Amino acid sequence: MNSIEKKLCPFMEKCYRKNPIHFGEMSHPHLEKLLVNQLDGTIEIPEVLHFACNDRSQLLDQLKVLQIVLRRERNKNKDNQLSGIDNSSFKAQSSSITNVSSTKEDLKDKVERHKKATVQRRQDKLKQMDVEAQALSRALTGEEHKNHTEIIKAKKRSMEASEVGSSVTKKMRQMSIEGSNYTKDSQQNINNSQSSSRNNEQNTSSGTSIMDMYQFCDSEKSRKEVRKKAIQMMRQSGYTVSVVEPGEFAIKYAFSAPYHLFFTRIENSKETYNQQFSITFPEILDRSLGEIVNSLHLNFMVDVGWLCLQYLLAGQCTDMMILYGDRVDREKLNNNITMIEVDMPTRFGCHHTKIMILQYKDNGIRVVVSTANLYSDDWENRTQGLWISPHLPRLSESANPSDGESPTGFKKDLERYLNKYRHPALTQWICAIRKADFSDVNVFLVASVPGTHKDNEADSWGYKKLAHVLSRYATLPPDAPQWPIVAQSSSIGSLGPNFESWLSKDIIPCMSRETTKGLKSHPHFQFIYPSIKNYKQSFDCRNLSCCLPYSAKVHSKQQWIESYLYQWKAKRTGRDRAMPHIKSYTRISPDLKSISWFVLTSANLSKAAWGVQRNNHYIMSYEAGIIFIPKLITGTTTFPIKDEEDPAVPIFPIPYDLPLCRYESSDNPFVCEFLTSLDRV
Repeated sequence: MNSIEKKLCPFMEKCYRKNPIHFGEMSHPHLEKLLVNQLDGTIEIPEVLHFACNDRSQLLDQLKVLQIVLRRERNKNKDNQLSGIDNSSFKAQSSSITNVSSTKEDLKDKVERHKKATVQRRQDKLKQMDVEAQALSRALTGEEHKNHTEIIKAKKRSMEASEVGSSVTKKMRQMSIEGSNYTKDSQQNINNSQSSSRNNEQNTSSGTSIMDMYQFCDSEKSRKEVRKKAIQMMRQSGYTVSVVEPGEFAIKYAFSAPYHLFFTRIENSKETYNQQFSITFPEILDRSLGEIVNSLHLNFMVDVGWLCLQYLLAGQCTDMMILYGDRVDREKLNNNITMIEVDMPTRFGCHHTKIMILQYKDNGIRVVVSTANLYSDDWENRTQGLWISPHLPRLSESANPSDGESPTGFKKDLERYLNKYRHPALTQWICAIRKADFSDVNVFLVASVPGTHKDNEADSWGYKKLAHVLSRYATLPPDAPQWPIVAQSSSIGSLGPNFESWLSKDIIPCMSRETTKGLKSHPHFQFIYPSIKNYKQSFDCRNLSCCLPYSAKVHSKQQWIESYLYQWKAKRTGRDRAMPHIKSYTRISPDLKSISWFVLTSANLSKAAWGVQRNNHYIMSYEAGIIFIPKLITGTTTFPIKDEEDPAVPIFPIPYDLPLCRYESSDNPFVCEFLTSLDRV
């Protein structure tokens, strides 16, 4: 069935892996035999198997992944048939041809031409799409198109003139509300942000708003037409359009197993375009994962027009509910979009969570946990992280609400989190979670909700939830104190006058927890946060924008943190110049080859986000993240991050370079006042 030379999997029939990379490198005859004549369509497992099988559900999951791998290999072989024919012809004629070297060159040229033709077909398809979009735009707008173009040019000239002195102020407003203290006045001012002006340009260019287009996408045909028009509008508005062709993300998602961890593609870093773990927003919504009929977005900063554009680019149109902290656009809402502003009990906290729940036509759901706000800047040239759950099918009508739980308790934790909003509009989503089968989810949810948490409930939130999970599932070797804690975030809270005030009192003990009991010295603490030097060479600096709301006033009270600071370096992943809005926490082995766990979260290094121990556990913000534990995902004690030794355990992707690069004596952490100094220069 497969002409690619593979090694025999050493685990044979006992192999439990569901990773496409593993199936691409290792042969599994017992599984491949079952897939003969079943590479397309639904897989049927015989009643009687030729090997022992204790879990037919796991077997089916393995076969689905292997089916994708073998189908790709089969299609690749078909694409190479031309070169195979040429090679056979060459061998048959070699005895009668005197100039053998010349024939070999001809063969080589044919193979190269075949490869180039495959690439060219895809490019031609994109060009044809653009031509059709232009024709559609002319047909829809007629003479108005010319007038609108002149309006756009005039508007751009006006904006360029006015933004010379105000761009820093606008970006400062955008940035400052990511901090812990902001006012309703600044919240209103941000409505004039760059993202809103882009939407206005799009509206002017066609006489039709994104929201109008979104409302009328009521069929597959109309969605395709509107997608083309949306791309054309983007080009007219000055966007450099590089949209991923829809319909292919399911394969990329399958190859991301078992971690399903992605980083946002960087618009100005072409090397990130073809990475297996790079993602654009429309790919999350890709129709290869299913037709979306309803969606819930929990986020901080939201541009509704931009969000609807992403659905259009994915060819999806759905009812939408958005719980948000701040809205940065003025689009008029359609009836199928519900906006709910989250009231905060204290002005020092914010609704900082970034979660999506997508509901499909088959009533299954999918959960996405990310670090990115829902507006353009966060998805263009900043490093963000996302975890995307498997498809979570609907349970049978006879199932109990407690059925379909994840081994990690993710279902119960997510339901508990949504209940904390105490909002009737979320009832339908809580019901959808109860009726979904979460058994394939292999990560833990770690969330924060504002308030004072007492007794056993304290272990459900913030750093105490992380400590609770690590103490039960994280396993470290005897040299655990030599495994440093590496924290990385895009802002720093008020941590106190010294290291002992909060970090070594609450956070370090929490992140030092493991299954092995007994007294151990605390590990070293290393904190990755961009320096001013990092920012100067970043894509954000070019636009005088920023996602790092750390103030000079706060830093002046905790300069001791500089002893623990490390530069943002990410050349390995092509994200060295993409400022990190991602937040991550882990413990790395001294030889830099493995980690014992990994946390991806919206929570910056702050008391507001993780909590502080007063009389009880006190938290000020909404946050959400996930915990990757090897025991629950790969059945091992650590994740490899370098020099893969076991082909059954794929390398865990981390966003930054190792070894870490410590701040030099001349380095200073980025503070938002640095933008003001640039404005004065």
